[in-house]
Amino acid sequence: MIIDLTYPLKPEMLVWPNSDRPVYEWKNRTNSEGWNETYIRMSAHTGTHIDVPLHLNQEGKPLEEMQLHHFWGDARLFRINDMPNNQVIALEMLKNSGFSLNDARIFIMHTGIEQFAETQDYNYKYPIPSIELLEWLIQRGMITYMTDATSVDRANDTEMRNHKLLFEHGIPIIENLKNLSKLPANTNFTVCAMPLLLFGREGSPCRAAAII
Repeated sequence: MIIDLTYPLKPEMLVWPNSDRPVYEWKNRTNSEGWNETYIRMSAHTGTHIDVPLHLNQEGKPLEEMQLHHFWGDARLFRINDMPNNQVIALEMLKNSGFSLNDARIFIMHTGIEQFAETQDYNYKYPIPSIELLEWLIQRGMITYMTDATSVDRANDTEMRNHKLLFEHGIPIIENLKNLSKLPANTNFTVCAMPLLLFGREGSPCRAAAII
């Protein structure tokens, strides 16, 4: 079974605070030019998207230097059962759940924030991982971090320590996933989230899906 993990890109959709919403414009129409053609203007970090190290470090890797195994492979999901309320997810919580990355290299954090999709709370109530939790995952071979949250740092956090830690280890971040409640926790399945090959860029929208 294939589960779509992607939010549709809509002109009226919720976006990160102070970001622009996507704009679609007809450049050609069948009733005049004989074909339909759309012009699109939006941030590379709109909707379900990928951040790569160039996002915060001018010397970091851009999209074209990221190997494709970061975006396709075996994944494991950790599910938070508490109501999202801007909390920090401690390493102890992960360990107490019995979670193991096992031989998977893609980690997915299910915070449950999707229940607030298209509301202001979606951008402010999502849980974030602790530095210790991320370090534990990195030590066990994680190569990609995925989440239903809109960020791995809080919306008002200018230090962005979690982003920086992951990027220092060459780990891309895939944010704003949906339908994670349809995926099994703590067991392997295949996930795919391919970015557009935007040369020299720091991020890209993606179409994410899981095969279970």
